[in-house]
Amino acid sequence: MNNLLNFLGIARKAGKLALGYTATSLALKKGAVNIVILATDLSPHTKEKIERLCRKDQIRLYSVAKQEELGRAVGKTSQAVIGVLSPEIAKAIENQLVQARTE
Repeated sequence: MNNLLNFLGIARKAGKLALGYTATSLALKKGAVNIVILATDLSPHTKEKIERLCRKDQIRLYSVAKQEELGRAVGKTSQAVIGVLSPEIAKAIENQLVQARTE
């Protein structure tokens, strides 16, 4: 999991993430998001809203860590919703998730 969180930090520095519900939902509406990372402690209402947007365009969602951990990874105090804007980075993150599940 640490590799994934480190990778999110690198992606943020590269400007390849939409951070927060508003930025991610706007990017989803523009068709710019490849995958969405959610905090495991995200409010049910926000989770439902972002899931609805993702279903519309068949964007995959992953719940990976608490808001505090996601925030630390991207240089914030907490982060509940992250949209990945690069297909290459999205693929690398999904590979990290598969690897983490097999460890």
